[in-house]
Formats: sequence, C-alpha cells, structure tokens
Amino acid sequence: MPIDHSLPAVAACMLTLLLGACSPVADVANEPPAIHLAELLTDGSIEGTTTEESLPEPITWRFDDLPDPDESDPDESGADDEAGDQPGETEGNGDPDPPASGGDVAGTEDPDATQDAAVGDGEPDDSNDSDDSDDSDDSDDSEEDDEPDLSATNGFEGLHDVTDLRVEDGRLLGTGGEIPILRLKVDELDSDDILSEIRFRMRVSAGTRLGVNVSTQEKVDRDKLAKRVQRSNFWLLSADIEPGDDLAGVTLDLSHAPSTKLSEIRNLFIQPTDAADATFELEEVRFVSRKEKLAAIPSGTSWQGLAEIYRRALVLRAPEQARISIDLPSRPWLDLAIGTIEPQPATFRVVARTAAGDVPLLRRTITTPDRWEEVPLDLTSLAGRHVELVLSVESETPGTLGLFGTPVVRQRGADPQTQTPGASPRGVILVLADTLRRDHLEMYDYERETAPTLARLATDGALFRDNISQGTWTKISVPSILSSLYPTTNGIVNARDQLPSSVTTLAEAYQAAGYATFATSSVFFSGKLSNLHQGIDVLHERSSVEDLPHSRSKTARTFVDRLTHWIEERRDGPFFAFLHVFDPHDPFTPYAPYDDLWSESGAEEAHDEDVETVTEWQEQNDKEEQEMPRKSELVAAGVDPDSFVKREIDWYDASIRGMDVEIARLFERLEELGLADDVLVAFVSDHGEEFLEHGRHFHGNTTYGEMTNVPLMFWGPQWVPPGTVVEQTVQSLDLMPTLLDLSGIEAPELVQGQSLVPLMRGTNEWTPRPAISERHFSDFRRKPEPDDRESFSIVHLGYRLIHNVTRPDDVPEFELYDHVADPNNLHDLADAEPDKVEKLSAALDAWRAWAETTRLDAEGGDAELTPAEIETLRELGYMK
Repeated sequence: MPIDHSLPAVAACMLTLLLGACSPVADVANEPPAIHLAELLTDGSIEGTTTEESLPEPITWRFDDLPDPDESDPDESGADDEAGDQPGETEGNGDPDPPASGGDVAGTEDPDATQDAAVGDGEPDDSNDSDDSDDSDDSDDSEEDDEPDLSATNGFEGLHDVTDLRVEDGRLLGTGGEIPILRLKVDELDSDDILSEIRFRMRVSAGTRLGVNVSTQEKVDRDKLAKRVQRSNFWLLSADIEPGDDLAGVTLDLSHAPSTKLSEIRNLFIQPTDAADATFELEEVRFVSRKEKLAAIPSGTSWQGLAEIYRRALVLRAPEQARISIDLPSRPWLDLAIGTIEPQPATFRVVARTAAGDVPLLRRTITTPDRWEEVPLDLTSLAGRHVELVLSVESETPGTLGLFGTPVVRQRGADPQTQTPGASPRGVILVLADTLRRDHLEMYDYERETAPTLARLATDGALFRDNISQGTWTKISVPSILSSLYPTTNGIVNARDQLPSSVTTLAEAYQAAGYATFATSSVFFSGKLSNLHQGIDVLHERSSVEDLPHSRSKTARTFVDRLTHWIEERRDGPFFAFLHVFDPHDPFTPYAPYDDLWSESGAEEAHDEDVETVTEWQEQNDKEEQEMPRKSELVAAGVDPDSFVKREIDWYDASIRGMDVEIARLFERLEELGLADDVLVAFVSDHGEEFLEHGRHFHGNTTYGEMTNVPLMFWGPQWVPPGTVVEQTVQSLDLMPTLLDLSGIEAPELVQGQSLVPLMRGTNEWTPRPAISERHFSDFRRKPEPDDRESFSIVHLGYRLIHNVTRPDDVPEFELYDHVADPNNLHDLADAEPDKVEKLSAALDAWRAWAETTRLDAEGGDAELTPAEIETLRELGYMK
C-alpha cells in the first residue's frame, strides 16, 4: 500500500519532538536522498546462523553401479540421490551466457533471441528460423516410440558426431567427431527451485570449450538437430576446459542466465569439447539448485530474482537476523520488498532498536514462494535519530531462506545530490523502443500517423533528425547507449559478451546521485545477461512477462503498468527508469484494435499461405527454413516480394501505434501524480529493421541506413527548450552524457559520447563528429552465411561510407552513399566519388585504430596510433 505522503506525517514528527523523542529537523539539503542498507553491513552484522539447515538431495548423474538395462525401470529418473562435491573441483569460467534454452535445442539466427533462451522459455517467438518454435508442436506420437533405451548409460546418448559411447569403470567414455553432442534425457525432477549451476567432473583429450544447452522441450527432432548444428553455434552456455589425463571439475554459473525451474527441464545437450576427433570422459554431471548454492555461501547481499524480477537482496536464513546501525534523515521511509523461494511459511520482521526500546515496524508472514511483496515502511516517528534496524526471518524449518529486496532508506521530498541542487529533475525516464527505424514516424516525414504521442513529445521538446545507432542489433546497441561507449571499446560485440564491471552505466550514475532506479528488459540482451543490471534497484527481465495475452513481442502495455506502479510509490523522491519495450519487433502482427488499422481483410491468411509456400521451397532446395526469407527466395518460390513486405509494414506500423498509446498512458499517469512538469524524458531506438531494401529481412545484418537511422528526442518542460529541431548528425551514445548534463550530474570519465545540450540551446560548445556504426560477425553461426559480412560505417559531411572488411566476392569493399538524399543507401556512389571514399576511409581507419586502443577487455590497449591517425582524430573531434 502507498506510503502516507501528506502533512500528518510531518505532524507526527512534531508530536514526538514535543515529547523529546525526535531530533530537530535537519538541514534537508545536506541529507542523503537514499541510504542503501546493504552498504552498511559489517562483519558481525548477521547473527543466529543455524547449522540445522535442511538441504535438498543432490541431483546427480553418475555411471557406477548402473542397473542391468533389461531390469531397469524406464520411468525411473536417471538422477542419483548420492553424490556430493568431488575432490579437487574448481570453478570454471561460466560464460556470460544466455543460456541455452528452454525451447528448441538448436540455435537461433535471431540476434535478439537466445534460442528460447536458456534456462527458461523466455524469448519472444521472433526467430528468423521457423525451427525455433515447432519442436513441441509438429512432433507426433511416433517420436515417443523411437525413444531409445538409455538405462545402460544413465540417460545419456550420443546425439551427433559421437562414436563408441560406453560406460567403463564408472565413467561415460566416447569419441567425438567435428561437432560432438551428447544428450541427457531428464525425467521430471521433484523441485520447483531454479537451476543455479551445472557441475561436471570430466576429462577431454583436446579442446578449450565445453558447451551446454538446457531444454524444457520433451521431444527431440534428431534430423532437424543434426542439420542445425552444422550451421548454428547454440552453445551460449559455455566454460573453459583444459585437456589432460586427469579428471577435473568444471562449473557453469547460471547467475546471468534467465531462470529455469528444475521441474521443467527435460533435456540437457552437451558438447564436451570444441576440438574435433577428441576423446572425452564424464564421471559426474550435477544440477545445483539455487537453495543448494546459497547454502554454500554466508548470508548477506546478492542479486536475487523472484518470478524473474530481480533485486539486490539481503539474504537471511531462519532464525538469522541482520543488525544495521543508521542515522535516519528527517523524513525517512524504508523502501523494501520481501519474498522467499521456500514452500513453507516464513515470517519477516523489521524492528528499530532505540535507546528507549524496540519499535516494531513489520511482521509479515509469506506463504506464497517466488513472489516479491512490497512493504514500504514509514519511519517518520524515528526521524533524525540514530537507530539499529534489525531484520530477521523466522520459520518452523531452520534454514528457511528469506529475501529482503532492495532495502533502502529514502528521504521524502529530497533532491538528488547533483551539481545543480534544486534544479535537477525529480524523475528521469529513458524509453527505448526496440527495432524502430525513424522513417516510420511522422515527425521524420512518414506519411502515416504512427506515433501521435511521440510527435507531440518532439514538438514540445527537442527532436534530433539525424541520429545514428552504434550497433545493428540489441545486444550490441543497448550496452553502447547505456555506457556511452562504442561496442569495440566496451567489448560487447557478440552474444556471450558482458559489460565490464569497471564501466559506469547510466543507471549507476543516477543511483550514485540518490535516484531510485528501475529497468525493464524486453529481450535478455538488455538485462543481467549483458551485466546491464549494474546500478538497477529493480529489474523486470524479459522472462517475467511470459504470460502475455497477446503477441509475445508486444511488451509496452505490461511494462508501462509496472513502471507507473513503481513510480507511484517513489514519486516524492528522485527516480530513474529505463523502459525497454519491444512492440515494433517481429512478429509484427499487432493485437486488437491495431491488427486491422492499416491491414487489408484476409492479410494474415494470405501471409501464412506465402510463408508456407516459401518454406516448402526452402525444404525442397535444402535451404534454411525462415519465416522472414530473403527476396531471392520469395521470387524463386513464386511469392510476390512487394505484397509480402507490404503486409509486414502494415503490421509494423500498427504495432508502433499500439506502443505509442501505451507511452501516452505513461504521460497520463505522470500528470495524475503531479510529476509531468518535474520529469525529464528521452526516447530512442536501438536499431532499425530491413524490409528487403538490400534483399534481406530483419536486423543485425549490415550497417545500411535502414538499420542505423534511429529516432532520438528529449522532453522536459524545465530542461529542454520546446520546438527544438537539430539537423546535425549525432550518435546514440551521446544520449547518456546529455541526460546527465541536463540532470546536473557529471558524466563518467570513460564516456565517449558528448552532451547534446549545446545543440539544444544553440551555443557554440558542440564539436561535430562522425557517426560510427559497427557490425561484427555473429557468434550465433558456426560459420558466416554466404552473403554475410563484417562492416563498419561512418556518416560524415553528408555521406555514409561503408567498409565491408570481410565480405562475399560480389560485395565491394567500400560503398558510398549520399546520406541526405539516399538515407537507406540504395545508390552506391563509390566509383563516381573516389576522393570522398579515400578521405572517409582514412577517417574510419583512424577511428578503428583509436577504438582498439580504448578497449576495456584484457585484449585491448596494445594498439598504437600513428601520427597521421592522431592528426585525423583531432580533426574529427575525438582527440584534443
């Protein structure tokens, strides 16, 4: 329930003042707006630790004392109840990892989808490859009859490129070919806890990487899997291994992965080594539940999720208590959520211990696991006093886990701690619409009114008419926006990569200034999978919205509801929110009433028929099955590309309108809460979308204009001059320093963007720079597609130069386009303008050399710039 923000709260403190129990009101301007209790924990803060904790039986698969295959019960689970940690086990390098997934076992061609994504069917059904969604739908009952008897190998089989699989001396042995894949058939496990780690005790003769994929699908299409592993690299869960003669322990840590319940896992796919023709041995495979993992570490703070909503939590085990000393500000309240992963009741208590005695603040019993319950606590009666807050968990079952989520003492009415006291925005909201190209918005001259709310935002604020994204798919672009670093610099160029912890994110900058922070992630790449939870108090992951009553790509409605609820509780203090919505992303078909906004009657049926036609052609010609096919495939299949794309664009535009209505609801709620004049809003997209302009669908393929020309606008009555239109070329990584500048917060030292405030206010402090976009080869594929390329583009002086560093034979190394007259890059001028190609290519080469010197990972910093490159960078504004 909402906290009482009214005058009686102040009156209560005045009454206690008269009674001598409250300190005089402090100087509010010098009081911190937020005090994170986790940062006040000290050694000895947690007391009452029990040794009686009841742990679940280990879930292990071993190969000693296996039953005779003729006598085994085929319905009996292969998991053993024995086993424990093996001697000498060391933790491996669990990759940043989206995890393999709860859906189809093979990989995806969709750069914005980890194949159903690991550990949990959390990804939208948006893959280019129709294989990603049909394993559970198209299989018939005959598949069950083909299930081999796996009792002799304790549920394991060699699924692909494995020979001589056998059990000897308590170990599973085999020889791998080029791409060896083992399958472990997992019978239903009796646990609703989530999978936290996978541990192996194993040996390989050669290779450096172990690959794993977790699947919740019951059946396995072996033929389809065999085809897909030849082209797809779906081992997004992986760890380093060392070849040798001795068994070693390898641990895959799934803390960054979307969660999967143990009871839902049906198959585990393992690539024991990435080396061809290597031998392998497995002694044990072990699933570690979250409770088992937490039991192995002391109670304290960690990043924990319930129903895929994550918070930095204080983790206690009944009957533990945490004692935290704190000087309360003059108008305090405790921002708190509680929850448990346990089925048994857990009682949460919060007590304020004072010199005059204990003051009970909370006693709440939780009986429903895996759900946060928000319990904001009014501390007005204790204002200005030094107290000891005691947080405890009680249960009849010793060791019952209790989570105190994001415990922060906040100050009502406090200003953030910025360089402009009293002049910074109360709230800052960054809205990122996935997959939105700017030429489909009316403020960028589109003929349809797809976004009237955004159009008003642009009119009443600042519109940047030529913003360029640094990446062409979400995994690359969003970290660049939220860190103001080029992908080459921050190291995120592929699906496994994570933002280095040394980077200060936009959320961290606001959190350090006292802002409460909130984020939604509409695809795993914009959440903890990429380390983008840094600085976030509450993160709603993609997998927290799996039960949408409409298309899985339309997240704006649900996430706006959640955001407005969160803002309501924190409206009297500074707050920052990152709202990532997915509505323009495919599948494009919108929900009612937008489904027939611009579409003709029968469009969906006609489109389904065309998809079926081209899919049949792909099957007959041994092509990859794609619901978003290339233009050449449509033509070859006898499908009219123009009609095919027209239907997609009609739906795409209607999905934008549906998203725009939800953004209008956000502004409406800000008005109701009295915040509209005290909030700063930015709107951007991470990348665009191709509709066959260059022969393909989707995004992430190239650095052409339809991929990188994205909207950017700012709105805030007190900070952004209304009616501002900026024509200069800018970059998405300029957004972070701009918001911080408008908020009176100093930008982190490492940022590579520059504040756009001078352009908004017409001053001469702006240094024009080229806009850079990067397209690296994707690690989703085992090898590049025939028309794949690695390319970089530079937009400068009215032209776009594309350098195709690695490319097919029929693609030129350099392409040049008039960026103003030909924004989607359809007419190559490279042959006609060789001088411009030479000048821009030199600038791009200098930028690439400079970017390599700024890399933050272990491989960066070794490159040296030539004097000519340094001079070029100075001319471009990158160096002084």
